[in-house]
Amino acid sequence: MPSFNKAIKRTTLIELLIIILCFYSVYMVASFYGFNVDMEWMYVTIIAYILIKSRKYSAETNQNIFSKIEFRYVFLIVIVNVFFSYGMLYLANSINIESFLSFNLIPSLKNLAFIGGLIGTVLISPISEEIIFRGIILNRLKLVVPVNVAILISSLCFGVLHGYGSIVSAFVFGLCMCILYIKTDNILVPVAAHIMNNFFAETLFYLDKDAILFSNDLIMITITVLAIISLYLILNSLKIEWKFLDKK
Repeated sequence: MPSFNKAIKRTTLIELLIIILCFYSVYMVASFYGFNVDMEWMYVTIIAYILIKSRKYSAETNQNIFSKIEFRYVFLIVIVNVFFSYGMLYLANSINIESFLSFNLIPSLKNLAFIGGLIGTVLISPISEEIIFRGIILNRLKLVVPVNVAILISSLCFGVLHGYGSIVSAFVFGLCMCILYIKTDNILVPVAAHIMNNFFAETLFYLDKDAILFSNDLIMITITVLAIISLYLILNSLKIEWKFLDKK
């Protein structure tokens, strides 16, 4: 979808801000009259805006999403980030259990009773967050600051969006997604990786109905070890890719 990528690159921060302000205006008015407007609709609005805008640009080729990068590389990035995020959750759990329960990285499916909620977590949020943080913010920052700085700022904003116990892991995940986007110049690659990440995280949480992942010592030790290994792999990969970014 070359036209989709073009539309994202040519969307300014002002446009994004206008969309957010318009949504919040509707949200405030609806709240005043007693109507509840889910914040997911803001994400849907942003996606719809980009899709409509992309119609202005012709699709030159039907390029394969992973034509510039191997799928297994993207899959590996997703897996190590999932393990690392659980390691950070364990750390948050050990520091402050009450805050951890209040700001869990992985939304509980108990609160996603309807299929729409699941779609929002696994599909809508990944697409919209990649459009916002990698597609718009990163591209705009690259125009005024070095690419490395743009990546750090974009990833920091992405991390801050998440709650206690997940800021660090979200920041690292953001770094990985930025690099995927820059290497492929195709927003659909980080979108696909983000969807896989949320899908695996939601599946693990859904299957762990008895909270074994956070109560069984052997499993917690195993995942902690995997989290440490994952962090090493991530940092090593980022170190290598950082040299590639210097040439951009």
